[in-house]
Amino acid sequence: MESKAEKKRQHILRSATEFILENDYHALTLDAVAKQAGISKGGLLYHFSNKEALLKGVAHHIFEQFTLTFEEQAKKDPIEKGKWCRALIEASKWDLEHNAELNVGILAASMLNPDIAEDISESYQYMQTKVEQDHIDPVTATIIRLAIDGLYYSELFHLAPLAEKLREQVIEQLKTMTK
Repeated sequence: MESKAEKKRQHILRSATEFILENDYHALTLDAVAKQAGISKGGLLYHFSNKEALLKGVAHHIFEQFTLTFEEQAKKDPIEKGKWCRALIEASKWDLEHNAELNVGILAASMLNPDIAEDISESYQYMQTKVEQDHIDPVTATIIRLAIDGLYYSELFHLAPLAEKLREQVIEQLKTMTK
């Protein structure tokens, strides 16, 4: 059972996530998150001693949620061969459609903070291990993961982002590669 303190911490992380999605990563302040969460700044500081700690918590929370979605997608897939790659594709598709602005902020924060970068790297390594052991050629699985990374970078940094129809076709082609 989750403690009262852990519930409050999770509420703060959800509130910070909502704030970033509604506003912008650069507008994030401790005061703004406290207001979004409906708590005092002191209450926020009890759980996160500064903005850097909050950003690290948000990054960890986001990747934890992504990992849960990734695992849930794999569980739902009745075909063993390629299910982890398909799970990564589906989780990424949802994430790109719903969390793009948030991801920009988290990636930016990771460039400035080695602890956040390490958390992100650990999550990526977990997913890379799963796709490499997916009963398909590990090179093909890695190409799928790297193509997904490319979709993220294209969308997040506005580097010639794909039109929606073409992005969907790319995603379908990646799924085909898992069979």
